[in-house]
Amino acid sequence: MSTTLNLLLTQQIVDKLKRHHYQISFAESCTGGLLVSTLVSISGASQVLAESYVTYSEDAKCKILNVSKKTLEQFSVYSAEVALEMAEGLKKITNADVCISITGEAESSKNVCECYYTIIVLNQKINEKASFTGTRNEVRIKQVNHLFSRLNDLLD
Repeated sequence: MSTTLNLLLTQQIVDKLKRHHYQISFAESCTGGLLVSTLVSISGASQVLAESYVTYSEDAKCKILNVSKKTLEQFSVYSAEVALEMAEGLKKITNADVCISITGEAESSKNVCECYYTIIVLNQKINEKASFTGTRNEVRIKQVNHLFSRLNDLLD
């Protein structure tokens, strides 16, 4: 898997979002804003981007996205359940047509970084886990490329 951002794929996503007249929002943890930063590197992104949040801390996830402290305690911040609550909270505050959340590891002593993400397109939700290897920034780039690949498929 490439460790450079796939800007051609990102351009395809912006084009599809514009064609569908969709607005997109992000709730990012482990990617630290790289999803939205990659999207805004494409001309025309201002026509599709609603708003975006980096909710790196547990407190930010609770305060901004209304993630339940009980969910964090029961499943941990690195869980599908937290990713789902992040996306659902994002949908409530932005009302965007497409909402993407991600939480997980950008580096790990186990050499494999796991992340959990949710993509909501209108009323369709996918909630998945993905694993990546590499340095901290290589993992973040792989996470972004993976999420944009999944989104591109969903927008077809």
